[in-house]
Amino acid sequence: MSPEIKHPKEIVENRFQEIWLIFALMTIVSFVNSHSLHGYIKNEKLRTAYRIVYRSQPWPVARDMCAEEGGKLAVPKSEEEFLFLQKLVRGMHYPAVTDAADKLVVWLGISNLHDHKIWTSVDGDDIREIGFDRWAGENGLTTSSSVLTLSSNAAEEPHCAALDAASPGLRDWWCHLRQPFLCQIQLDNDD
Repeated sequence: MSPEIKHPKEIVENRFQEIWLIFALMTIVSFVNSHSLHGYIKNEKLRTAYRIVYRSQPWPVARDMCAEEGGKLAVPKSEEEFLFLQKLVRGMHYPAVTDAADKLVVWLGISNLHDHKIWTSVDGDDIREIGFDRWAGENGLTTSSSVLTLSSNAAEEPHCAALDAASPGLRDWWCHLRQPFLCQIQLDNDD
């Protein structure tokens, strides 16, 4: 038998199918590689991505949920990063927030759970040493008169840090309250 001679149209169609298959495989590989960023907003300059979780949780649960995704609760380490996070919070779709004590307050990865006098990041760093530790008003003060009036032990009650769309710094909030939260992941060089 002699080899079958293909018409140029058939050759073009076969080549098109091969190219389409290669494109489809590359698209699938790309999707799988970027799937870990689903719902995250990239900040290329900071090499970090953030995601707002609208299903409110107490701070410890929010911390664990971010860790399960391979990230952590967001920790602003500069004025620039704080303002970027605040901009994300301003852009939230507030009606989508569920079960929150206050829909305008979003958990960050900072608390004084281990020592009520020292605010630390989820990485264990004292926030006074990581580059951003500005508080809004009397927030973050262990002797705040507003905290002391709540109960005789309130100043020693652990708190967790949050931010909102308008305050010029961090806010302290009771960790057991359910709030939306910000997860953060570091970007690879490929992302």
